[in-house]
Amino acid sequence: MKEIEIVSAQDASTAITSAPVDLGEQTEYSVQVSFSSGTLNGTLTLEASNDATTFATVTGSSQAVASGAQHVYNVGSAGYRFFRLVWANTSGTGTATAKCLIKEPSNRY
Repeated sequence: MKEIEIVSAQDASTAITSAPVDLGEQTEYSVQVSFSSGTLNGTLTLEASNDATTFATVTGSSQAVASGAQHVYNVGSAGYRFFRLVWANTSGTGTATAKCLIKEPSNRY
């Protein structure tokens, strides 16, 4: 398993777009997002790409976050090579941190 910090205590009162994460040949990953403040409100979204340049929203990934709640994405069959996390703030202040775990498939040949 590989762990990557994709957002490191960034100001979440403004928009955040993480750098692309290269999944390589892996298809399973999770992203945990933590907020330091109970006053932040906004939307988290995962975006996917096959070339790390052109991104599209992962269907069903847009999640409203209210009062600084924690959030975890668990993706089990990614058919793309790259992803990134996008935060759009609608109100409040605080910081955001996000970590990704990329899991090796258990059915390796």
